[in-house]
Amino acid sequence: MNKKFAATHVAAASALALVAGGCVGYFLVAGNSSDSVSVTAKRACPEIDTDDTTAQAFSELASSGSTVNSQLSEKSSGTNTYSYSCSVSVDGKSKLLLTAELAQSGSVETWRNNLAENGDIGTDKDRQTFPVSKKGYGLSSPFSAAVYLECKPTGSTLTGASNLSIEVTLLPRKSDSTSDRANLTRVARSLATHAQSAAHCQNPEKILNGT
Repeated sequence: MNKKFAATHVAAASALALVAGGCVGYFLVAGNSSDSVSVTAKRACPEIDTDDTTAQAFSELASSGSTVNSQLSEKSSGTNTYSYSCSVSVDGKSKLLLTAELAQSGSVETWRNNLAENGDIGTDKDRQTFPVSKKGYGLSSPFSAAVYLECKPTGSTLTGASNLSIEVTLLPRKSDSTSDRANLTRVARSLATHAQSAAHCQNPEKILNGT
């Protein structure tokens, strides 16, 4: 059975509710105007808090501020649908967005063209491929990283090929930092590992580490 929860953290206080139908979480950390709160994967998007290096990459992307808010949603039918979203805002400004979904994007080329047309992966000159797994495909820009993985959930009745489409985006969509690109690809790989498990992909691939 799917679950739905909402949690709000203000300093040390928290509340939790469980309702059927998906999984949604809200996290808020508020300090004094002079305080600076570091954004951690463990509190904001715990699914990608898989190792110290990835956790550090996430914190460097999300930075810090006096008020940090994150919203998390993860939903799955167990067979034919899966979606994940975690957004982070700092001091009222959107900072980072992580998404994953079970899709029928067609070929890698079609998926890549769709990302380009939607402005999700930068310009031609800015795009670089990066290794993900034996069959997976990774594409990065200075402000985003995207992963394509074949995925047919166990028990799926979908007709035609299906895949996971994963994106990690730095907001606003601009950056010229080499370290941002490396951090984005690392976080994207971590989310890919989680998504394969959460979507119940048959024969999940081993996701590579590194930049």
